[in-house]
Amino acid sequence: MEKNKQQVIDLLISHNQILVRSKPYSEELSQWGKQNIAQGAVIHKDYVIFDPLPDDAFGANVFLTLSDSFTMDNQTQRCIVVPFYTHPKNTIEVASATEKFTINLQLDAPLYSLYYEICEGDEVFYKFTFIPALVPITAHYIIDDQWGGKKGKMLQSGKV
Repeated sequence: MEKNKQQVIDLLISHNQILVRSKPYSEELSQWGKQNIAQGAVIHKDYVIFDPLPDDAFGANVFLTLSDSFTMDNQTQRCIVVPFYTHPKNTIEVASATEKFTINLQLDAPLYSLYYEICEGDEVFYKFTFIPALVPITAHYIIDDQWGGKKGKMLQSGKV
């Protein structure tokens, strides 16, 4: 794939969260409400947190891709899409409670449809696909999953 279109990070996942943010850490934006726990995500326009589903602390590969289209991995167990805004002056990061890494993709657009996949092969791994967008997509599940996600069901934004 072209330079600055793909990145792989070995992330220590802990505290039941994996996040992508286009602003510095915020305690306020990191709060989970009951509905957030049920839907497996806290969604803000430039700060999104997802439940990685396994409860323990563990290392996992996180695959980051910038693309013009989305193709779901055949090992995907959960898939969610959310709108995601970037700020040109801010670093875009993928993080857990214990680690953070700068995303080195060429994310020049102000808005993306951000696809989050939890996949299971020999080990659990995660995928984030950034697709430039002109209008914000409605946050929703892409597939039915065993944790309560229903294909097409919309997700709520903010702490809910």
